[in-house]
Amino acid sequence: MARHKIQIRSRRADSRISGEVRRLDDLRKADSEFSRMERHYRSRLTKAESKRLDAVAETEKMRNDSLRADDRANVLLAAQRVDITATTLAERVDTTAKAAATATENSAVALRIKAEADGAVINTRLAPLEQARYENAGGKQQGQESRAQMHWTTERVIAVAAIAFAAFEYYLSNPH
Repeated sequence: MARHKIQIRSRRADSRISGEVRRLDDLRKADSEFSRMERHYRSRLTKAESKRLDAVAETEKMRNDSLRADDRANVLLAAQRVDITATTLAERVDTTAKAAATATENSAVALRIKAEADGAVINTRLAPLEQARYENAGGKQQGQESRAQMHWTTERVIAVAAIAFAAFEYYLSNPH
């Protein structure tokens, strides 16, 4: 009987050993399968992370492009505002220049009319004097003197008109 027990034990031991060997083989297979699955899922995670980073980079690029487009639009808007302001100022300057030219021209006309009127008054006053002088002094000499005197008087009137015009120009060009 003792022999039989040893064999049973041996069979049991053999059975245990073969069970342990199978268990170790199963663990190796499971570990191998786990390593393979881990590599597979890590690869998928890496690809997913790469896609996520690409999407984030694309979103950031689109955001930067949008900001740049907004900045360009703001610059264009500011340029248009400056252009409108410049056009308005140019129109104002042109209008002011035309008004000043018209005022100057009107003043010049008024001064010319006044100078002509003053000259006519002077001529009407001088005509009897020249006639009396001519009758008193007689002849050709009197005519020459009155022409010289008339010329001298006309020069005075023109000089006074020119000075008045220059003073008026100065007054217009230097506003107070």
